[in-house]
Formats: sequence, C-alpha cells, structure tokens
Amino acid sequence: MKLWLFTLTFLAVLVPSHVAVQRVLCPALLPVNASASVIEGLSEDQLNQLLALFQKSYPDIDFQSSWYNDTINAQALRFDESKLIIVYGGLVRESTTTPDSLALMICHEVGHHKGGAPYFRDADGRDTWASAEGAADYYSIRGCFTRIASMMKTPAARLSERDEALLEQTCANSAKPTVCRRALQSGALMAKLQWNVFPNNQPVPALDAEDSNVPATTLLGYPSPQCRLDTFRASALLQERPSCWYRPL
Repeated sequence: MKLWLFTLTFLAVLVPSHVAVQRVLCPALLPVNASASVIEGLSEDQLNQLLALFQKSYPDIDFQSSWYNDTINAQALRFDESKLIIVYGGLVRESTTTPDSLALMICHEVGHHKGGAPYFRDADGRDTWASAEGAADYYSIRGCFTRIASMMKTPAARLSERDEALLEQTCANSAKPTVCRRALQSGALMAKLQWNVFPNNQPVPALDAEDSNVPATTLLGYPSPQCRLDTFRASALLQERPSCWYRPL
C-alpha cells in the first residue's frame, strides 16, 4: 500500500493532470494542481473520519489520505480490478473547504468509478473504466452525497440573505430540501474552487446563473465552473444532464 501511495504522489505532483487522464487514467477533481501548506480548512482527524464513512459505504473502493501532500486535488485510480481514491492534504486544508464540500468532492471521485457513461476514451477511441468529468459531477449528488450527507453531523453554515433565498427557492420542490441545500452550497464552493485555481476570463459561478454554451459533442474533460454548478443543480433536483457539456446521441 505504501508503494501505491508513493506512486500516486509522484503522478499527482510530477505529471500534468491532462497527461494523467490520457496515459495513466487518474481522473482528478481539478484540472490543475495548486497547493496549500497552511492549515486553514479541515483537520487530519476530520478527513480520516470522513474517509472511514466513505470506506464503510463503498467497501469495493480503497479510500486513502495523503495528508502531507500540499496538492489541492483528489484523484480516482484503478489498478486491474482494484479501485482507489486518494485525497491530498492540500485540498482538505484549503481555506474554503467544509465537511460537506469535501464530502461532495470525494463523491465526485466516486463518480469516476460508478458514474457510468459517458466514459473517458483511450488512444484507440474505446471507452475506459473512468466516467467523464461531467458524468462524475452528475453522479456525485444523486448517487453519493445524498447517501453520505444523511450520515454526517454537519452544522448549518452561515450564508448571506441572498444566498439563503436562492437556496430556498431552488430546493423548494426537492424531496429532501435540507440535503438539497447542503449539496448545492457545496457544489457552489467546489465550482468556485476551480474558478479560483484555474484563472480564466469566465464569470464567477453562481446559483442564479447558467452556462449557455452548447458543445457540438459531449464534453469528456472539465466543463466550465458554471457548467459544473449547473450539473450539481440538475443532479440535486433530479433533472436531465445540462447541455453545457452533455449531448445525447
């Protein structure tokens, strides 16, 4: 197991994320690797408790921590039939990380193993084992977070009046409005994290906005931060996958 951890650390730090996806299939949470060495977010104990919860819920996946790695990311890997998810300490220590948002980010990695089609493709155009980024996002709430959140004791987060009103309005017709609110708040944090670590000219992702771009074919790589938030919203509300990344055949 220590050899696995050494290998994964090597891949995460020295191999660019896009190369990892194409050659060694290590789908990552974020398209670039930033780092955080200062403890501002969650503690190692909080991470270990959450990973134990995931391990109990998904016994066919091996969940591991790389606490001393400052990379702000997490990855899903597969060696033959062995499934693995590794969470780096930098992601946990990132100042905006909350128990719920970390759970959702781990659920995204679970989604690479269990999210189904569309899949990343190999050099010959054949489907691989790993669900594409949008598929992993779509699975993360309806297939994972709603299950994990019910087992977590998470205090209500303080939000602005505007954000409270947006969440209340968005989740009003949800079968589980409290879980919906927690999921979308975490989805907004996750989308904003990508927006922060991957500089671009796109607007800040927001719950009352929508990505209107429509690709010619289904996008397998990373959608825009707003499109990822749109996907979380669709998943939480049991809606169809958004057209900002998904194009049905």
